[in-house]
Amino acid sequence: MLIMANNFFKPVGSKIFIINFYTFSKIENLIVWVNRSRYKNLDKIKYPAKAVIIDFSKCKPNIKPYHITPLACIIHEYQSKGYVIKLKNIPNNIECYLSSFNFQQFTENGSMIDIPVSSDCKILPLWLIKRNTYNLYPNRAKEYFENNHFDGLSLWPLSISLAELMNNIFDHSDSPIPGYTFTQYNATQDSIITCVCDFGVGIPVKVNNYLQTNNRGKLTNTGALLKAFEMNFSTKSQPHNKGYGLDNIISNIKLLNSKALIISNNVVYRIFPDNIEYTSELTVNFPGSLFVIWLNVNNLSVKEEEFADEAPL
Repeated sequence: MLIMANNFFKPVGSKIFIINFYTFSKIENLIVWVNRSRYKNLDKIKYPAKAVIIDFSKCKPNIKPYHITPLACIIHEYQSKGYVIKLKNIPNNIECYLSSFNFQQFTENGSMIDIPVSSDCKILPLWLIKRNTYNLYPNRAKEYFENNHFDGLSLWPLSISLAELMNNIFDHSDSPIPGYTFTQYNATQDSIITCVCDFGVGIPVKVNNYLQTNNRGKLTNTGALLKAFEMNFSTKSQPHNKGYGLDNIISNIKLLNSKALIISNNVVYRIFPDNIEYTSELTVNFPGSLFVIWLNVNNLSVKEEEFADEAPL
């Protein structure tokens, strides 16, 4: 698989680094691609130009949020170092999709856009997870999809799941760059897909560092990831999430008979409908955490009426 991954980066005559963008279906290939695309692994002697080209010529049209968010983190790393990002060879159908959430604008301006907008009511576009705006996104996502698609139904599970994932970025990931989130409604599959990606230390590493600091035994990477799911467990409780944790997310997924994928370091965790859980360890290491949640909209609850501030006369 690593030999196959070398084909993603063919030598070019230009001094500009070219990243071929793929819609990977295998997790290992996605991780290898992320690691080899990052600024920290760039051969700056071979590619001295302060520019990067993202080439879409080999990209299939089935782009998902979990393809977009790692790409956004990669682009952010380069932009933070003064690199110019150029898109190349974008097929028409993919260009239409990217245009629906102003991806071209993102590649030009990046983190300068605090509250991005979308021309597609099924998409809440890339959102940079920053201290001054991250608390806006969970409620914005909830209201956006409730108003556009689910009038009378509650997307509270989406809101609190996103809030916890964003808390994870600031309180636990130790990421050198902000993370990104992206949410999309898939009417064909009756699901809302939301994804959060960061390039931090990873949950297993963070949990084991915490345990060792507190004179507790080190766990396997899988054991450390599962430890993070325990109720009330936190490596750094803050006022905004004290008493809560990743257990919140898993509980919501089970409640809605939905599914999730978590990749952190070399551990993959999956939960399927009917509460079937599965973990595995890979031979490659994701540089941080990638969360993907598919919420089954068929199981949304009816929104409860809010009480008025004063009783009617």
